[in-house]
Amino acid sequence: MYTIGQFSKIGKVSTKTLRYYDQIDLLKPVYVDHENQYRYYSDQQVLLILLILELKEYGLKLEEIKVILDQQNVELLKEFLINKIQDIDIEVEKNLKLRNSIDMKLSKIKSGGKLMETNDLKVELKEREPIMVISRRAMTRMENVSVIIGKVFEDMYRMNLQPSGPVMTVYYDKEFDAENTDLEVCIPVNNKVNVEKSDKLKVFKGGLTAYTKFVGPYSRLGEAYAKVMKWIEDNGYKNSGEPYDIYLTGPGATSNPDEFVTEVYFPVTK
Repeated sequence: MYTIGQFSKIGKVSTKTLRYYDQIDLLKPVYVDHENQYRYYSDQQVLLILLILELKEYGLKLEEIKVILDQQNVELLKEFLINKIQDIDIEVEKNLKLRNSIDMKLSKIKSGGKLMETNDLKVELKEREPIMVISRRAMTRMENVSVIIGKVFEDMYRMNLQPSGPVMTVYYDKEFDAENTDLEVCIPVNNKVNVEKSDKLKVFKGGLTAYTKFVGPYSRLGEAYAKVMKWIEDNGYKNSGEPYDIYLTGPGATSNPDEFVTEVYFPVTK
């Protein structure tokens, strides 16, 4: 048998960690001396501590590891590992997009780009007609907007409908919260559709709006929002509803965020 000190060297974990594993019933010593409370571990537990450390390196939580070991369930381990691979793939995709954005920023700098670039944005008034849309409203992370958009398209095709315009996103929050955003994704559909056919169908009301067209990555849309908000204030108008974006050109049409084209609308009254 090994003392807790010896076992900590074998597993390259602290004795404090081993005591914690004992406390949560993840890895208990095979013997505890009742007189001095010394803990002792067996040869068989060497492979066990090494497996625990391996699964931790894969990113599994201690609770997950405990369930796997308690049940000796290989299928459950496989499920956890598949989920972890999916998480890694999502993270890799995010990092690749980030790398691409950094590369483009470097290219602009090397070609004489400024530290802070500005767009020549023109704000105009536009009267919008009511349109029929299929929609979903959700509280979600901003990075999950594409998932909501995908679900709306699934709803639309399930109902044998076709889009009649670009995707729109309405923002209901008074303050920005990237982790918990209240938004609604809308896709225009045929106006002849019966709105009572589904609770996912609605009439998106029209009315007077102040809007601008922004060309560039979504991360810089705040510039368009600021421009429209200032125009509203300077010209004596008032906000009369939630702002919304219409994505004329997005990731589905180009891989270059600098080529994204988005219209930003604010409903207004005089």
